[in-house]
Amino acid sequence: MKKTLLSLTLLTSIGIYSAQAQITVDLADVVAAGDAIEQAQDTISNGITIGSSGANQTWDFSSLNQDELDTLFFMDASPSPGNSNFPLSNLVMQESSDDSSWVFLTKDASGFFMNGLLQLQQDGSFQAVNFASTLITFPSTMGTNFVDSWNGVLIVLPVDTDPDGPGPTPIIDSVKITRASSLSSNIDAWGDVTTPFGTFASLRQVVEDQTIDTTWTASGGSGVWEMIDPVLASLFNLDQIAYDTTRTARWWTNNPISKFPIVEMDYEDNGTVNNIDWQKSTLVAAVTEQSVSVSTVSLSPNPAKTEVTIKTDLTNNNTIKILDITGKLIVEKSFNTSQITLPVSAFNNGIYFYNILDVNGNLLHSNKFVVSK
Repeated sequence: MKKTLLSLTLLTSIGIYSAQAQITVDLADVVAAGDAIEQAQDTISNGITIGSSGANQTWDFSSLNQDELDTLFFMDASPSPGNSNFPLSNLVMQESSDDSSWVFLTKDASGFFMNGLLQLQQDGSFQAVNFASTLITFPSTMGTNFVDSWNGVLIVLPVDTDPDGPGPTPIIDSVKITRASSLSSNIDAWGDVTTPFGTFASLRQVVEDQTIDTTWTASGGSGVWEMIDPVLASLFNLDQIAYDTTRTARWWTNNPISKFPIVEMDYEDNGTVNNIDWQKSTLVAAVTEQSVSVSTVSLSPNPAKTEVTIKTDLTNNNTIKILDITGKLIVEKSFNTSQITLPVSAFNNGIYFYNILDVNGNLLHSNKFVVSK
């Protein structure tokens, strides 16, 4: 879970960052709350391979195309919906192309970790998928490796159907899919990687993730889970057990204009590359999230469906601005009372920021709320 390529002038302005020696990737070299990454995707690959391993390599991916474009926004996890499902997370990521899901992450001195996904359902409820996947450990240099594994529930879906009609087979109450994952990672090379963005000193990480997905059913109100019957699996177009292996190569840099993999490729065992994501432009600051603690401000309800009410002791001809996750201004309204109610029923589901400014335009308070209908 994608504008034209950067001009030569821009590449010159950000500099060509060439490797003279092996680098180290550490805590400060990865995204933080408030960062945004513009990421392009090449869906064709045109015979590109991940190249060679070893020291002092050169990988030339300057011919990459932009078939799709997305922006990844990284934010503090605590105000995000469903954060209680991921108590270890201190970051959350949302894509500009998808305002109904949130990826929860942890970044600390030991590494960068993915903890799970929160998905907004059509009925307005949230589905949390908990998993534990290590993205990279700190510090990383050539030869750094780790293994990781986890077992858990991917999804539980209510079914409440009788597939064979009235008869001996009980009604299926729910379907559940579980996953067992075994992951291995190795920093197997260092050198210079070139994309349409520029040339960067980098470490290459290769990751292999082997997964086993099993489908279960609970029937007849028993609450007992059993592996799905082969006939029912065929009827629902599901597998009893599905085996898969995902191979990924990522190029990390310690260049401060990046803080995310410069390029990432999914590839087959025979070397065939399927999808390529590459960072398109320099790291940018996302919408400001800093709160200025000069007053008491509260917003409710959160999440909201039809309206939000903001209570504050800021009553001196102030202005409130509501922005979406891309920074686009949605609402701007002046107020001089201790309480203001704003309709949000026309808003799309997702995260919104609200800023309170004084008569001179100075920021007094900033925070977030979620619309979930």
